[in-house]
Amino acid sequence: MCPQTSPAPHALALRLPVPVPSPEALLRVRLLCVLGDARGPGGAPPAELSVRLSRLEAHLRACAFGRLRADARGLRRLASRVGLSEMARVAASVEACAVSGDAAALGATVARLGRCGTGALQALRRSG
Repeated sequence: MCPQTSPAPHALALRLPVPVPSPEALLRVRLLCVLGDARGPGGAPPAELSVRLSRLEAHLRACAFGRLRADARGLRRLASRVGLSEMARVAASVEACAVSGDAAALGATVARLGRCGTGALQALRRSG
């Protein structure tokens, strides 16, 4: 018996390059997947992130460190699920500063978290 000498049908198909999605598009898909179930009627992922970040800043102004720590923990978990590793790391720093009670460091880390969130929101708006 001779082995089959004709090529397999899939070997004859052209191998076209698969387009690589932009990082902004990947971020948008991740956020839509994670926040899709959590958002209320009419809510959008960018709005959810904006609300969470503004709550953190409001808790900082009110010196409500316990609430700030809890909201930072929720934002850290959300950022980890979505794949925003820098935002998750900064949110963990906010948690640590809230526990230690270092007001100066807490103000700086909340501001840093706001800048990370602004960058993520801008990426979402550009890609969507």
